[in-house]
Parts: sequence; C-alpha cells; structure tokens
Amino acid sequence: MTDPALHTLITTTSAGLLAYIALWSGLQTFNANPTNRFMRIWVKLALYYAAYTMPVWAVLLIIVWSQDLMPILAQLSLLAVLMAILMMGLYFYTVIVQPNRLRLEQHSIDLDLSTPLKVAVLADLRIGIYGGKPRHIRKLVSTINALSADAVLITGDWLYYPSADLVGQLMLFKGVNKPVYTVMSTSDLCYQSMNTTKQGQPLLEDTLASTFDVLDIKYIGQQCTPLPLRCTRVTNEQSVTSQPNSKSNKSDNIEQDNSKINSLVAVLCGWQDMPKKPTDIVTSEATDKAVLGTEIANATSPVIILASRFDSISDLPKSLQPRPLLITGAAKAIQKNILLAQKQNDIRRSSKQSVLFYNSRMGKQRGLYQHANAQIFVSSGIGTRGLPFRFYRPTIDVLTIR
Repeated sequence: MTDPALHTLITTTSAGLLAYIALWSGLQTFNANPTNRFMRIWVKLALYYAAYTMPVWAVLLIIVWSQDLMPILAQLSLLAVLMAILMMGLYFYTVIVQPNRLRLEQHSIDLDLSTPLKVAVLADLRIGIYGGKPRHIRKLVSTINALSADAVLITGDWLYYPSADLVGQLMLFKGVNKPVYTVMSTSDLCYQSMNTTKQGQPLLEDTLASTFDVLDIKYIGQQCTPLPLRCTRVTNEQSVTSQPNSKSNKSDNIEQDNSKINSLVAVLCGWQDMPKKPTDIVTSEATDKAVLGTEIANATSPVIILASRFDSISDLPKSLQPRPLLITGAAKAIQKNILLAQKQNDIRRSSKQSVLFYNSRMGKQRGLYQHANAQIFVSSGIGTRGLPFRFYRPTIDVLTIR
C-alpha cells in the first residue's frame, strides 16, 4: 500500500470516528429529553462515546508515528507515544470497563435484632446517559438474585438525565426476586416536579413514582413499613426453582398490616428529602417529618432508616435506644458533610471497618460511622455522574444486621 493510500485511509477513518462521536452523542442527547443544558449533555455524551473509540485512535497513532505520515506526530519520542497510548487505555478502562466490574462488599452491624437480617444496599444508581444500559441492569439484577438477602434497599439518586420511557428503561428491575424498598433523592424529586413542558404536558412518558408501581418497588418516602425476615438461606439451585412464584410472594408480603410491626424483626422508615417549595408546602412537610419522628420514637422494634442524605441525621429523634441504623448513599455532597462532621467530632468511624478497603483514597468516606443519635452506614454506590469515568468499582453493600 502506498503512502498516499495509507494517508487517505487514516484520514477517512479519523473523520468517521469523529462523525460517529458527534452524531451518536447528539442523538442520545435528544433521547435524554433535556429541558436545558443541551450542549452540556452533548459534550458529556461525546466524551462518553469517545471512550469506545480509544483503541482505534491508539492504532492510528502508532501507524502515523511509525510511518512518519504527519510531521508533528513524527517528532514525538517513543516515550511520548507510549504515554499517549497509556492515557487512551486508562480512559477506555475507566469509562467502559470499570463501571461493569460490579462487586459485593460484606459488612456486619449490631442493632440488637432478635434474628439476624441481611439486606443488599444500592446507592447512586444514576440511570440515564451513562448507566442503565440493559447489560448493566441485567448484571445488577442477576447479582442481587443470587444473594441470600431478605430485602433490597435503594437510597435514591435513581436518575441522571434518563430517557423518556422510564418504565421501558427500568423494566429489567422487575426481575428482582426479593422485596425492594426505596426513597427518592432531591434530584429524583426534581425530575418529578420539573418534568413538564412549557405547555404543562409531561416531558417523560412515566414519572418515577408510577414506574415504582409497575416494577413492584415499595416507595417509603416519609413513612414506615415492617421489614420481616424473608430469607430462607436456600442454595442457588433452590432459588432458581422458586423464581416463577417469587414475584407474587413479594407482592403479598410487602403489603402487611402495620399492626404487626412489633412482632417483626425491624421497622424500615423512609426519611425523605424535599426540593425547595413554597412556604406552606414546606410547613406541611415539616409536620409530616415530625409525625414520622414520633412514629420512630415510639417503635418497639429496632429501626432502620433509609435516606438519600447523610445530614438527615440532624432531624432524627434524640436518645433512641437502641440507636437506629441510618443507611444512605455516598454522593459528593454527602462526602463533604461527613468530612465536616468528622472535623467537628460529631461522628467517628466504626472500629470494625475493613482497613484494606476503607483506607483507600476513593473509599475513605464510605462505611459505618457512629453518631450520638444513630449508627450511619454510607453505601459505596454504583452509577456515574458528571464526567463519564470512575476510578473505583461499582459496589453492592451487603449488610448482615444482628
């Protein structure tokens, strides 16, 4: 092959890659239905889809540099070329490979339960422009189904610029063979309240709340529900055999009468955050929280609180015995609040932490903390927001609560 022909091939390939990145990211931006920040989302998606092309760019760089096809690149040293290839490989790994390396982290927490309870905690799903692909959700669901857990707790932050068809995008969650409980984060509630066009028509085909109903997910914002011991500790083979009847069993057992709450293992309460609203609505929500706080204070069974924010601890009833367990996610704002609370000596890290994992740079704000009002577990998280890459593996935290 002559040099002109090779040059033409490389030029055509490069133009094709750039066209793919620009056009496909533009189409996916329209699919995300943004009411604003269109260009910002387009740029984020362009960075995301550019990661898929990194291996091709690396090959093109090697060919151009070795054949002296471009004077600028021909002047680069071998070390510079290797560094460029290494950066391309790292970018490909953190955007494409790392988000798929789902792992499980086991934790033990003492809550003075009459019978041990095992729950799987998921935080920061961020279904939308980066996450929520069918391959991601299938792996997540199959991993959850293989666990010998009594329930699945999701701390909110479900969405990050999702597509219009929420039910279609999340339908694979219907395959979970365990009861699922969730709250919404402030950003999730913003999607609910701001999900209208200028004409007042819904922008998304489905709201998140209606999607929970379709998927048999129990939304417990600002309310308490019994959390019974459901796990029979069966083998994986027995789990597969019983799967066809699991969904009907889940629906029957989640809706239990609250009068039986004291005879069950624990009480699960959703401590819901709310976006900024008019004063009268804020006053009503403060009243709802006061009622919920009274219900928590009067519960005779140990209380587990599911919240999307760490600073929900400040609104909890004081001097509860045994102290409730607050489960929350590890969003960026939460990590800042944890650091501030540690500096003020309001909380301290539990001595039972895994030194290998929690002393790592990216995981230092995750794990179990002790507070005067409650024990606090900060879950690691799964999804990606902001820029498309992530440096630590998505994690499902499995809590054995005794």
